[in-house]
Amino acid sequence: MDKHIPIVLSIAGSDPSAGAGMQADLRVTHTLGCYGMGVLTAITAQSTLGVSEVWPLSRRQVAGQAEVLLGDIVPDAVKVGMLGDDDAARGVLDILERYSLRNVVVDTIMRSSSGATLFDMAQIPLLYEIMRHASVITPNLPEAEALLGEKCADAETAVRRLAGKCGGVSVLLKGGHGEGGEVTDTLYNSGDDTVIRIRHPRINTPNTHGTGCVLSSALACLLAQGRLLGEAAREASSFVHEALAAGRDLTLGHGHGPAFVG
Repeated sequence: MDKHIPIVLSIAGSDPSAGAGMQADLRVTHTLGCYGMGVLTAITAQSTLGVSEVWPLSRRQVAGQAEVLLGDIVPDAVKVGMLGDDDAARGVLDILERYSLRNVVVDTIMRSSSGATLFDMAQIPLLYEIMRHASVITPNLPEAEALLGEKCADAETAVRRLAGKCGGVSVLLKGGHGEGGEVTDTLYNSGDDTVIRIRHPRINTPNTHGTGCVLSSALACLLAQGRLLGEAAREASSFVHEALAAGRDLTLGHGHGPAFVG
């Protein structure tokens, strides 16, 4: 009998510190019992202190990696992270348009945890094209506001509006940028037109580098394993909460340490 391990493809940038990006995605994938593969969109120079430089790959380089890989191995889920520039992002779109990929999680990365800009706002129409190929998108509050072009006074309205603008995808709005002692993630499940809220106590920690990458990768892994979206969202949110709690006393580097150590 053939043995199958759930396979997750990460389409993302490289982070040499391994706190975020491709390296973090692969660590999460391994921890959750899946096999991780990667298509790079950009190379970066960064550490826990922040991002110094970004060198995006070309459209052909991005799409060419997938052309060879996906002709051999078909993933059970895909996580899309940092897009790089317009050319690299079009390579990502080429991949999504050409292949019938399942369980596509798009993390709408616009800024790093240290505040560095990783996304040109002129790319928003292209990002919408990419998000329309997703099963679920995972913006944080500032990203949701940038995508909608207005402040989000109400999380449920925001997730429903984003879903509509993306052709009816599901939306997991991350609550880490909110205020107060509790973090609330809000999931709109387009499959059954429901909204659920996932709450955890806020963890006081300087080690938040790659939080969004960890969540979206965990979500992709759980979907690859056959979890339904609501269950997968709850488990992924809990995974991040537990990772932040476990690593809050870690000292690694001189800036924002990794959200997940493994």
